[in-house]
Amino acid sequence: MRAGDVFDGIDIVVLPVADTEPLLELYVDAMGFEVVEAGPVREPEVAARLWSLPSPPAKTILLGKPGSKGGWIRLVEVPGLPRPDPAGRPDRPGPYALDFYLRDPDATEKEIGGRGWGFVSDPVDYLLPGTEYPVRERMLDQTVSGLLHAFVQYREGRTRCVLGERPEEDVSEVNAVVFATGDLPGARAFVENVLGGHVYFADRFGGPAVEELLGLEPGEGFEAVIARGPASRNARLEFLRHLPPASPRPPHAYPRVVAGCAMDDLDALAARLATGEHGASTGVVDTVAGPHLGLRSRYGACFYFWQR
Repeated sequence: MRAGDVFDGIDIVVLPVADTEPLLELYVDAMGFEVVEAGPVREPEVAARLWSLPSPPAKTILLGKPGSKGGWIRLVEVPGLPRPDPAGRPDRPGPYALDFYLRDPDATEKEIGGRGWGFVSDPVDYLLPGTEYPVRERMLDQTVSGLLHAFVQYREGRTRCVLGERPEEDVSEVNAVVFATGDLPGARAFVENVLGGHVYFADRFGGPAVEELLGLEPGEGFEAVIARGPASRNARLEFLRHLPPASPRPPHAYPRVVAGCAMDDLDALAARLATGEHGASTGVVDTVAGPHLGLRSRYGACFYFWQR
């Protein structure tokens, strides 16, 4: 596999919602994202196909952290989209969380809580598995998309994100997208052999702090793999092995997150996906913005790729 057609981080995180206004208040007003562009979706039927949506989207708002290397957010308004189930436990396939670094977590969390958003628990402290690296983390319940948002303490010189480039920023770009899967070995092979990503973390998250953070039962935990690309750009791609459900939960009705990634060789990626082994691919689709490819993978994650 050539170095030019490998995964090198998630450039844009697509969030389909019925109403964008609550998330504009969260991401722009409270978390400091900037509106980069906004308007009607061009070729809505094509967009629905690429993003595996149940109906064509009407408008889009791109939010970014200028100076960052990926991790922007595209809000996509889809009229009539049903309200998602709460994130809850990581006990079924699909998108689970977005991660952000916070320069001053107490102040930012107070601001967000004052706007009516809730948290799963109080902040917790733990060591990243297999390291002596301390982590301070708290989970926001982002109910509009049915996701959790991990708010992690930024540590100068230890964490690569826009906070190291722009001292006026308090919240980073999206620095990780977390998907739950029932086939963690398959997801890892997909990341490494199809996307060409570099898995730099493969370990188990557990212990009292993680149980409190996610509302797990004593002794519960999960295995996870985290991948970057050769340039270590944000945002990272993370898969966790989902837990057995306490009671049956139906699959998600639509992709609540679509991970968008630029690729140098879209045709080479399309060839690797053509067998259908890793999920349903649209193949290369010509759009007004250039060639794109959509993938609803069998690992709980949806992607769309474009020619870099």
